[in-house]
Amino acid sequence: MAAREYHQETKSGDAMAFYFCGWEKCVPGHAFGPAVRPHYLFHLVMSGKGVYERGGERYEIKAGQGFLILPGESTSYGADPAEPWEYCWISFGGTEAERILKECGLGEHNLIYEDRSGGLLQREMMGLVDSFSHSDVNGYMLLGRLYLSLSYMVRKAPGRELVAQGYVIRAQEFVRNNYSYDIGVGEIARHVGIDRTYLYRIFRQQVGQSPKAYLTDFRLRTAAGMLSGTRLSVTEIALSCGFKEASLLNRHFREAYRCTPLQYRSKEGASWK
Repeated sequence: MAAREYHQETKSGDAMAFYFCGWEKCVPGHAFGPAVRPHYLFHLVMSGKGVYERGGERYEIKAGQGFLILPGESTSYGADPAEPWEYCWISFGGTEAERILKECGLGEHNLIYEDRSGGLLQREMMGLVDSFSHSDVNGYMLLGRLYLSLSYMVRKAPGRELVAQGYVIRAQEFVRNNYSYDIGVGEIARHVGIDRTYLYRIFRQQVGQSPKAYLTDFRLRTAAGMLSGTRLSVTEIALSCGFKEASLLNRHFREAYRCTPLQYRSKEGASWK
């Protein structure tokens, strides 16, 4: 097995950060995981094939495809026993990372990438790996090659679709900034400046769920983090996450997590109830 991996944390303020990159020609059956990564990690398969598993889902990946690992998710992946893959990877993060990945067509509901760059993406990612063999490698070079790699992944969307993407991104930003207040789909649509029926349609197309479901899921994920990471009561958490009363949080939480908030807190190993 031949492999190279290089680590050098480099940031452009809070917007974008490069963490590491690498290349590997795997032996048959070579596997990694299950494990959790703290940052985005994207693999591009150069030859051969393998399997990527995440959250009970199994994807067969071949040359010319890539797969995205999300921060905080347990994943595993392994080379095919007969045709083991060769791949390269980049790890990155920052406040702009999610938005850029959406422009690439990647996110929580779409983790598999089809490379249509005609070899440019592979060339740039391997150029990033090879840059570490030069003594003059620096942070500006690494961030520049990271941005260039991602630029080859951005979807060439028609004008109308780009406009719809912009509406969805603005709606998601509004939810992130206002989820704790008494907002609903009407407020989101008014902020974005479009009809709520159109908002529903483009959300279903690009996010895979309705705006209402996205808002509820965001509030529940935030509540789950507060349950495991703070000493706040369930009522305090409910009101902090935009639920008018604790019973509403309880109902939605049971539907999503199959347990009550207190049961979740106990399961996550918190020392308070």
